[in-house]
Amino acid sequence: MADAVAAIMPVLESLSARLESIEAKLGAAKAPEAEPAAAAPAPAASAAPVAGDARGALFAQLGSIDQSSGRTAGLRHVTKDMKSGGATGPVPAAAAASSAAPKPKPKFGASAKPKTKPPGTCEKRGMRWTVQNYTKADGVITVEGVAIREEVFIADCDDATIVIPDKCKAIAVDGCKKLALVFEGAVSSCEIVNCKRVKMQCKNFVPTVSIDKTDGIIVYLSEEGRKTQIVSSKSSEMNASFPNPTDPDGDMIEVPIPEQFISTITPEGKIHIEVSDLYA
Repeated sequence: MADAVAAIMPVLESLSARLESIEAKLGAAKAPEAEPAAAAPAPAASAAPVAGDARGALFAQLGSIDQSSGRTAGLRHVTKDMKSGGATGPVPAAAAASSAAPKPKPKFGASAKPKTKPPGTCEKRGMRWTVQNYTKADGVITVEGVAIREEVFIADCDDATIVIPDKCKAIAVDGCKKLALVFEGAVSSCEIVNCKRVKMQCKNFVPTVSIDKTDGIIVYLSEEGRKTQIVSSKSSEMNASFPNPTDPDGDMIEVPIPEQFISTITPEGKIHIEVSDLYA
């Protein structure tokens, strides 16, 4: 504290010199003789005693400091609650407003309502039948009157059962889920594309069953249907079910359709493909 007082003393001495200069200027001021009313500035002389009293009080307070011991009996002690870090008073309104929880931002692009599925339809245009948008609530849908030269296209059905009792030229199924398809037979093929969890049954014979981009399908074939060729690509969880050749009246056999293959290059520069041992 003694160092602090020593640092303040030059400032106080400078202040004292300025006060003396002001007093000298005030004392040297003379009232104009032309007008008696000019005597009014006389009270300014009282500023010197006031300034002198203030200066004397300041030096008296500084003089009360015990510089030898470093104790400051004449100065106020700064307590913890007077410091900004230890303030325990009420939080100012501005600070309270800034610390308030931020308002949630409005969400743009609210979730759209689920699209309403159009009603199921079954109609014929030219040589093609279109069956689409049927669900489980529609029950079993039977496509009657299909000729052997006509095609049947089935699309966007969900958990529906479609029955084609007559033999047709070809059948194509696209974008269906949990579909159960039963048909008498087809002249050329039955194609299953972009579907999930399909069960397909041919009661008579179809030369080719094509499966593309489909996950989960069971192909039920008749005794004659064991001659059917099954072509698959980019599909998984495929199975074929057919009558047991040694016991036609017994339980049907269900085998997985291979998804994994081993390719090797032959000495002749050709690719030799074998089914993985997983299906042995």
